[in-house]
Amino acid sequence: MKKYKKKETIFSEGNSPNFLYFLVKGKVKTYKAHEYGKELITSLYKEGDFFGYTTLLEDKAYTETAEALEDSEICLVPKEDFYSLMYGSIHVMKSFIKMLSDNIADKEKQLINLAYSSVRKRVAEALLLLQERYDNNKEKSFSISISREDLANIVGTATESLIRTLSDFKEEKLVEIKGSNITIVNLEKLKKLKA
Repeated sequence: MKKYKKKETIFSEGNSPNFLYFLVKGKVKTYKAHEYGKELITSLYKEGDFFGYTTLLEDKAYTETAEALEDSEICLVPKEDFYSLMYGSIHVMKSFIKMLSDNIADKEKQLINLAYSSVRKRVAEALLLLQERYDNNKEKSFSISISREDLANIVGTATESLIRTLSDFKEEKLVEIKGSNITIVNLEKLKKLKA
């Protein structure tokens, strides 16, 4: 078990993988960095998620960086133990194959959205993605504390464009904003924007 502080790097693009990661507590993002410092968040993880397995299965260097979005507790499984589990249990192997295929489908959807969807639609989809990933209490309105930069990196847009769109959403009473906290107040209307 290892504890990571908010914004602490868990693994870096280009490094060799030594562990499979299991998120026990907290939130984690993975992102790809552009040579000019721009980031695109490729995945978001919540408690109970495995990550870092793709590069272990490929036996290649990491193609993205993982960072704690908040203070997190992570179980590090040595790669030898992971390989023993994979090759020793057809059930474990099937589970990771399913996770890989789901991951590929998510990446394809993300690429299509980046190429063809408006910023407005992508911001709506990013907010709905956050709600889907991190909403434990389905009855109340969903609220999350996230930096504008991280949200822009999920959307794949400039921070300024994201801020303008969030302001529009606030005026339209889709969201409420207090500091870094964003609350979805009209989920149905937000879902219609996504469609």
